[in-house]
Amino acid sequence: MGMPLLKVKERKETNKKYLKKIRKEGFVPAVIYGHNKKTKEVQFNKQELDKTLNHYGVGSSVQLSMGDEIRLAIIKDVQRHITKLHVLHIDLQELDEKEKVRVKLPIYLINKSAVESSTSVIQQQMTELEIQTLPKYLPQSIEVDVSTMKYGEPLTVKDLWVFNNENIEVLSDKDEIVALLAASTKLEIKEEEDPDDLLRKLY
Repeated sequence: MGMPLLKVKERKETNKKYLKKIRKEGFVPAVIYGHNKKTKEVQFNKQELDKTLNHYGVGSSVQLSMGDEIRLAIIKDVQRHITKLHVLHIDLQELDEKEKVRVKLPIYLINKSAVESSTSVIQQQMTELEIQTLPKYLPQSIEVDVSTMKYGEPLTVKDLWVFNNENIEVLSDKDEIVALLAASTKLEIKEEEDPDDLLRKLY
């Protein structure tokens, strides 16, 4: 997936009454901060933001249209309503093209159906990987094809394509297990006990 573009609108007020007002008008309040950068109080169009968050989450990079400029940022936090789950607030970190960024990327296992069956299942031990790199080399996520996995051969961090990328520094332990192919456990269904047997156990 490519990098999404979000239009940013600055806001001057931060009080609860104002935030409630802009939410009713179809906007989501947000904060953009960065190293040696002034924190900006902004807002996003709710429909555009929801569309982006359907495909991208915390740790993903986005482009921000701010006036005549396009800037890079990372989604750092998304606050949602506890029951309705709609977005209440979002935090982003603006990036400097010449400064390395440290992030945790989600790990997605693909083609699991090729090896999973009634007797085997892929067990994912790691769901995210911590890396450090320049913004231009920053991937959105890490996809791993597990269609050739075998018993007794776990997938580790050093087996990931990102580990051998000279532009990316992997901060997680290289020998940490990402996933493994294991035998699936079958639940034993007990036959219903006879009522007379239950009585005998009680008396």
